Amino acid sequence: MTETVLRVRGITKSFGARAVLRGIDLDAHRGDVIAILGGSGSGKSTFLRCLNLLELPDAGTIEIAGAAAPLVHDTQGRARIADPRALNDLRAKTAMVFQNFNLWTHMTVLDNIVAAPVHVHGVPRAEAADRAQALLEKVGMAGFAAHWPRQLSGGQQQRVAIARALATDPDLMLFDEPTSALDPERVREVLDLMRALADEGRTMLIVTHEMAFARDVSTRVVHVRDGVIESMGPPALMFGADASPVFRAFLSH
Repeated sequence: MTETVLRVRGITKSFGARAVLRGIDLDAHRGDVIAILGGSGSGKSTFLRCLNLLELPDAGTIEIAGAAAPLVHDTQGRARIADPRALNDLRAKTAMVFQNFNLWTHMTVLDNIVAAPVHVHGVPRAEAADRAQALLEKVGMAGFAAHWPRQLSGGQQQRVAIARALATDPDLMLFDEPTSALDPERVREVLDLMRALADEGRTMLIVTHEMAFARDVSTRVVHVRDGVIESMGPPALMFGADASPVFRAFLSH
């Protein structure tokens, strides 16, 4: 049986009176590439941020590669993580690539990549630096280790961000619209790199507007609408005649 990497049940999240997530259930197995699609404000990016608890859900459970960080609630119903160590264990299983790269501008490319292995996972710096150099070559950025983020194009920064995400060898990679801040000519190089990661068997959840990529690369497509999963299935179904009318309407726009 294929290993379950992600198990999510009943995730809810509100901002004030606005319910953004209204009960999300989702499983991901080892090697799954799940494309999360939906309109602006549907809750898809909030859901992704809840998975590694950058946003704290109001309710629900999240388990990643056997790690979980259960929620507890105070007398006013506000959620918090019961055990900070459990939070660190869960986050150690994941890595996230953001829309706007989020590289540390005061660090060189090399230091961006070695920071988490050294300071979070206790890897000796020399070992982390060797792996960082190998990852830079993997993402087509060999020779840029001493550069500063400001010296790089958007596409180059995103490839460095992907190398940084790979540096801890995460069980689950999260991509939040990784190409939406790029110039059109840079989108392809990032998508090609993500295709290569999918071919390696990486487990990935990808919030994206790149429909051709979702159709061609993902193992499953999830359509989020109004804070719930409206429909999901393999790309052949979701992009075919048997897709839900709601999803077909989304695609037409």
